[in-house]
Amino acid sequence: MVTSLTTTSTSSVPKKSPSPGSSSQKKIVIKVKSQQDGGEDLYKFGENVPLKKLMNAYCVKKKLDLSTVRFIFKKRGLKPQNTPAQLKMEDNDIIDVVTEQDGGGPYTA
Repeated sequence: MVTSLTTTSTSSVPKKSPSPGSSSQKKIVIKVKSQQDGGEDLYKFGENVPLKKLMNAYCVKKKLDLSTVRFIFKKRGLKPQNTPAQLKMEDNDIIDVVTEQDGGGPYTA
C-alpha cells in the first residue's frame, strides 16, 4: 500500500533550485546487442545525452571503427545526435549493432 502525503510550506525562505551541474536527469539502462555474436553490453545512460557517447564507448570496448558499424533501434538506424528521450527509450530497451561488410567480388575458382 502506498500512501501519498502532501504538505504545504508557509516559510518565506526560497527553495534551493538544482545547480546546472547537478546530475538530476533520469538515467536508463540500455542494452547493446551484437547481431554477429549475440553478445550484450549494458550502458547506464542519461535520457538527454546524445547517443554518440554510447556509440563511441561501444566501439572502443569492442575495438571497432565507428564507420563500420550501424546502431539500430526498432528497425530504424540511429544517428549520433539522437537522445534516448527523443526516441522514447525505456529501461532495458535494446539497440542492435550490425557490422557493415564490403567487398565480395566475383567468385573465381
